[in-house]
Amino acid sequence: MANLPSSPTVARGASFGVAEAPGVLAFLAIVGGLTVVRLIGLRFSVVDLYIDESQYWSWSRDLAFGYYSKPPLIAWVIAAAGAVCGTGEACVRAPAPIFYFGTAVLVYAIGFRLYGGRTAFYAGLAAALAPGIAFSARIISTDVPLLFFWALALFAWVQLVCGGSRWWAAVLAVAFGLGALSKYAMVYFVPCTVMAGLIEPRARRLLAKPLVWTAFAAGALFLVPNLVWNLDHGMATMAATGTNIAGPGLAFQVTNALEFVAAQFAIVGPIVFAALLYAAAHVFAPSVTPDDRLMLAFSVPILAAITAVALVTDANANWAAPAAVSAFVVATAVLVRAGRMGFVIAGLAVGAACQVAFIVADRYADHIAMSPYARTMGWRAFGEEVSRIAGERGARSIVTDGRGDVASLIYYAGGDRPIYAWPPAGAPVDHFELTRPLPADAAEPLLAVDACDEPSRFTAQFGSVEPVGMIAVQAGATRTRSHVVYLLADRRAPPAALEPCPR
Repeated sequence: MANLPSSPTVARGASFGVAEAPGVLAFLAIVGGLTVVRLIGLRFSVVDLYIDESQYWSWSRDLAFGYYSKPPLIAWVIAAAGAVCGTGEACVRAPAPIFYFGTAVLVYAIGFRLYGGRTAFYAGLAAALAPGIAFSARIISTDVPLLFFWALALFAWVQLVCGGSRWWAAVLAVAFGLGALSKYAMVYFVPCTVMAGLIEPRARRLLAKPLVWTAFAAGALFLVPNLVWNLDHGMATMAATGTNIAGPGLAFQVTNALEFVAAQFAIVGPIVFAALLYAAAHVFAPSVTPDDRLMLAFSVPILAAITAVALVTDANANWAAPAAVSAFVVATAVLVRAGRMGFVIAGLAVGAACQVAFIVADRYADHIAMSPYARTMGWRAFGEEVSRIAGERGARSIVTDGRGDVASLIYYAGGDRPIYAWPPAGAPVDHFELTRPLPADAAEPLLAVDACDEPSRFTAQFGSVEPVGMIAVQAGATRTRSHVVYLLADRRAPPAALEPCPR
């Protein structure tokens, strides 16, 4: 404890500045060093891009204001990274550690503004080393920029609540808009501000002014181009988001909710989440301060809402990701104020251990028999083998079925020949069915790559269906991923969806 630097506690409402917080330099050095380690870890990782990552990369090659399942910012971020360092896996994922550096700094800033340097220091480290952040910093996902812009919006909002300059409303507007372009979950921010106003007078006074509502309205304007794109594409993103939320249907299952809550312990860290629950359970007790309540308003409502959703349908653990930002702050504040520094250090130690484990595991993932790696390994070998066969057999186009196979082939086998998806039977259910269904004039012969070994599915559309063989690649240490390959020519019917696999 004594060897960890900390800043002197400042009064609530103090301005953030390096001169007033000597601990910030040590904090920046630690988190900056962690970011460098993460970037180096990406360089030595042997983990292939997961299908979502390959899909986002494919979007970055065709910049637009929208995509089938997500708003566009993730594609813009990957495109910017590619312009700097290329298209390798490490470069595709490099924005993640950099964004998380910024998120940790913003958590520090929020903590400093409300609680002073000591809490800020440990809250920022909690954000940098949370197990979920350590995991997410190895991949590129829409949660990465979302958390950064959520943290920036929250910092701007806190400044306004504490009497800061009206210019913070402009920061709030930009952060809200860019956060919404990262992921629509940014909209949670608005009801959280309302909840804060219900339980804390300073937040209520701010809500009574048009300033914050003007900021939200200005931020919402960032979504106008995305809305236009959706109108031009049958409201595809909104439909996909609704389908994702609906899941397999409604069915009351307590176990789903319990699993979701348990996952939050793993994401933000068991000690941080336990401290958050304690503070939430004592929200109106004298030991919980008005600043604590401000932070709880930006985490507990989100967690409660998604837990309720999990009671009736499937809910992904990351749907409540924005709640983590304020959770790091308030949980650390509660523990520091109570003198529970042993818990604080233990939480950081858990996160650091997870970070080391992830980096080492990623380096040797091809020798590890773990189900997460079974989903992410083998895609490079798959793409390279398809590309080799296509070259040997003179295929001029490639067609496959399923979002994962299309995305992975675009990244690992694309460049020499176009890659298409089989047209859908009804409305498109993924981005590739929407944007690159097999056209009638696709150059022949086509190499069809399919998980179903049934050539009769192609004979209705092609006069020549030649079996080429099977591709089997290692997906991690113990699993194999298999596909069959056919050479198709002599088209005799318009492109249509394939019949379901008979077995």
